[in-house]
Amino acid sequence: MVVPLFLTALIAGMLLPLGWSSLPPLWMIALSLGLALALWRIRRLRWLLPLTVGLLWACLFHQRLLDQRLPPEFDGVRVQLLAQVKGLPEPTESGWRFDLDQVRLADSGQPLPPVRAHWFGGQPLNPGELWRFEMTLRRPAGMANPGGFDYEAWLYAQGIGALGSVRSGQRLDETQPGLGIAALRSQIRRQLELVLADQPGGNRLTALVVGDKSVLARDDWQVLQATGTSHLMVISGLHVGMLAAAVFGLVTLLGRCGILIWPWPRLWLAMPLVIVVAALYALLAGFDVPVQRALLMITLGLLIQLLYRQPGLWTFWLVAFAAVVAFNPAAPLRAGFWLSFIAVGLLLYGMGARLGMANLWWKWGRAQWLVFVGLWPWLLLWCMPGSLSSPLANMLAIPWVSLLVVPMALLGTLLQLLFDFPWLVRAAAVSLNWLFEGLSWVAQWREAERLAFPGWTGFLLGLVGVGALLSPLARLLWLPGLACVLVLLLPAQPRPEAGQLWVTVLDVGQGLSVLVQTQHHDLLYDTGARFASGFDLGEAVVHPALLALGVRKLDMLLLSHADNDHAGGAAFITANLPVRRTLAGQSAALDPLLRARACIPGEHWSWDAVRFEVLHSPPPPASANEQSCVLRVVVGESAVLLPGDVGIRGEYQMLERPLAADLLLAPHHGSRSSSSYAFIRAVSPRWVVFSAGRHSQYGHPHPRVVERYRELGAEPVYTATAGAIRFVLDDTGKARREWSWRERAQRFWHADRVVGRLAEHASEP
Repeated sequence: MVVPLFLTALIAGMLLPLGWSSLPPLWMIALSLGLALALWRIRRLRWLLPLTVGLLWACLFHQRLLDQRLPPEFDGVRVQLLAQVKGLPEPTESGWRFDLDQVRLADSGQPLPPVRAHWFGGQPLNPGELWRFEMTLRRPAGMANPGGFDYEAWLYAQGIGALGSVRSGQRLDETQPGLGIAALRSQIRRQLELVLADQPGGNRLTALVVGDKSVLARDDWQVLQATGTSHLMVISGLHVGMLAAAVFGLVTLLGRCGILIWPWPRLWLAMPLVIVVAALYALLAGFDVPVQRALLMITLGLLIQLLYRQPGLWTFWLVAFAAVVAFNPAAPLRAGFWLSFIAVGLLLYGMGARLGMANLWWKWGRAQWLVFVGLWPWLLLWCMPGSLSSPLANMLAIPWVSLLVVPMALLGTLLQLLFDFPWLVRAAAVSLNWLFEGLSWVAQWREAERLAFPGWTGFLLGLVGVGALLSPLARLLWLPGLACVLVLLLPAQPRPEAGQLWVTVLDVGQGLSVLVQTQHHDLLYDTGARFASGFDLGEAVVHPALLALGVRKLDMLLLSHADNDHAGGAAFITANLPVRRTLAGQSAALDPLLRARACIPGEHWSWDAVRFEVLHSPPPPASANEQSCVLRVVVGESAVLLPGDVGIRGEYQMLERPLAADLLLAPHHGSRSSSSYAFIRAVSPRWVVFSAGRHSQYGHPHPRVVERYRELGAEPVYTATAGAIRFVLDDTGKARREWSWRERAQRFWHADRVVGRLAEHASEP
């Protein structure tokens, strides 16, 4: 019992800093370690030592990683640098995305942190090559919204210290492509692309062989998500385990048949062979966390067998968990870490005492049930969709992929590389396509469910319920267990009180999306952009945020005008949320499937004693921006004004209308073609929100515009630094800023430590 306790304490110590908004001074941790050493003689307090050791190691690791980030003076600066391509470059619809290591300035040789770069329309790159780039560097940053993906955490866990946008690049002639695993992965990918070029869906096989997820099409991911089989289409721990078992079984079979002559115990030969093959496959996969976990557990299991020891299965699990976290204390910031370890833990918990009690099919079916039920709380924690068809799909897909497709793919790849024999690879691709046809049929039954996180109380109750339903006492505990699990499905989300108005400005970069809520109604003003690469802010940011904020339907979707940064995400929103009415400025330019009715100036309605009025929306020949549908929402003596991208001409046309508002969304993101003195005086806002991208390529907001608002008494707020931000207005005339998401969800790895600080825009020339 001592070893599991110490391992648990060590793990807890390494995980603790991930919940902190800032790291403590190292002397404080060292002092705690000294105290734990002094208390070692007290048996009941010995667990404090591994706890503080884990804490000290994690803090040292995190501080080193933070120190390696791009210095602030290079943020937004264009530089010439020399760097080596690291890992597999990923082709995108608009160019290449890749990581750079050994980065240094070309002129001074000053070292810089690893960079994740995107080269629009760039040249193909190979792993290990040295390049000279001209690029604009940025400190790691992402959008900050409820329910959204924490891109900064993902970059931090990857050890990426800077982002880069490549302007030009030159491959150094004297440099040869690098060798090693990354180069081998690149070579295998090229070979598979050539062999499967004329085979529809053939690129899917690349994901299984070299773990390259970028080759999967958007439709493929939708099918995998709808059936809960995404884990099968990249090299996972399951595949490594199956390969290790196959190698072990082959060595055993050859020994029993007398083909393999080995005078010592066969385990002595099988163990190094299994570990070497599994390690090579893990490296070929990119060595992600699920693969690390599988490789560690396989290695530990074989070593224990070699020593003729029989520790508990949970000890294996804890040792692998501790080893992965110790190797990279930032690894738990990735959802795959938790889903991988929790899935194995669920199998140990639900089947550890029943392995000899039933036949193979019962065990296989129960394993799917355990993972399906047990992972639901964790999917909600990470705002990931869950599939109701997952158990059935996985019962068929896992053996199909692990026993048929993967062995054929690996053996076929080896034959192709050595003997130019492509037929086995093609057969593997055909079998994988057959599987996708079946999964596509299953995916039509029902799409994956995406539910809101129920809060920490609901999450813990859900864990208790899952533990009861999957325990050996499930027949006795099913009723209270089911009651606890239902809490996950019915998260209680707060709503505005009577006479209140909530305005939540989402962080969508260079664009706009605002949620306006009354006691019983929800209106969404604009939806953010959808880019040519396929990245849809309606899908990635707005929809998850709406779910996290408790919105299950929209009483109205109001699109200010047809520009992509305002209406690009509308198609996804209308396809995935019930929308009762859609109004729009410039409605004729929108997709007819949106069924948007034109805004009519003077149109008004009331919800829960809150008045909504369309102030402005001229028809053509007004320019696209001037056709913006301007909405004013009034509750008592407070108001908010949403002007879209209206310019100075439209502002002057509205001066005869009542414009006074506590909260103003800056017209056209703070462009200098808007926000006239007359308009600002007429609105007289307490706050002005600039919804613009960080280091906006358009220079939004313009410094003179920001200064103009300050001069007239308005407080600037930037979504680029504050993230999503909520304002509360009520019928008593009181208005307040309720929260900003960067402040609420602040962690030490986030770029902007001081929320609401003066943005760089205001000091730019």
